[in-house]
Amino acid sequence: MFTLNHFIWLFISLAVILTVVILNIKLNLSFKFNLNILFIVSLLSEIVKTLVCMKLEVPNKDGVVGTYLNPGDLPFHLCSMQVFFVIALKFFIKKESTKNVLLSFMFPTMLIGGTLSMLIPTVGVSFTNPQVYQYFLFHAYIVGFAIYLISKKIITIETKTLFRNLGILFGIMFIGIWINSMLSDKAVNFLYLSRPPMDNLPLLNLDHGWYVYFFTLIGIAVILMTLLHLPFIIVNDHKKKTIKQ
Repeated sequence: MFTLNHFIWLFISLAVILTVVILNIKLNLSFKFNLNILFIVSLLSEIVKTLVCMKLEVPNKDGVVGTYLNPGDLPFHLCSMQVFFVIALKFFIKKESTKNVLLSFMFPTMLIGGTLSMLIPTVGVSFTNPQVYQYFLFHAYIVGFAIYLISKKIITIETKTLFRNLGILFGIMFIGIWINSMLSDKAVNFLYLSRPPMDNLPLLNLDHGWYVYFFTLIGIAVILMTLLHLPFIIVNDHKKKTIKQ
């Protein structure tokens, strides 16, 4: 973490983010085009991750041996869940209001989740590990997509958006606890609800037990979500007051 390799990856990630933003500004790319690219990037990311993370399991009690995807690499982290959201937007959700709700949730989770993932690289920063390429490039792209959503005013952030997003996030966290519990024998840690993403992190550690860690995690999530939403809420509230006058 914050080694030379990490800083190089952060620089590469910043270049990807700026490329996405600049291309959208210069070429005025459509939402459909951006969604299609996100769909392709998300699918390629999951395909690469699956191929790289397949592991030969030791024989079970019946002597059966098989090669499986490491359960911890299933797409149940907040960033990797975006693949489900993208598929829903592209193929299933037709109602504009529902699209707006989902996109408004994707914006903060992509921006915050993607940024934190690049700052805390749980897969490492080695240039010889293919998963590291998948990890940083995917997270960089979703941050770029999140910036596109807000810069092109595809979504509008209001007070109700913040509370709705927090409600959705807490619902996903609760389901995450269930998934972690069902796969406890595989030591999965989706949404980092079971334990910290890395050792020796400030605040996010188990020094004072799991409950303190868990509520600290929730507190950080609420603070980050609020800080991200607040500037847009203030601007939109000011616009509404100006229009009424």
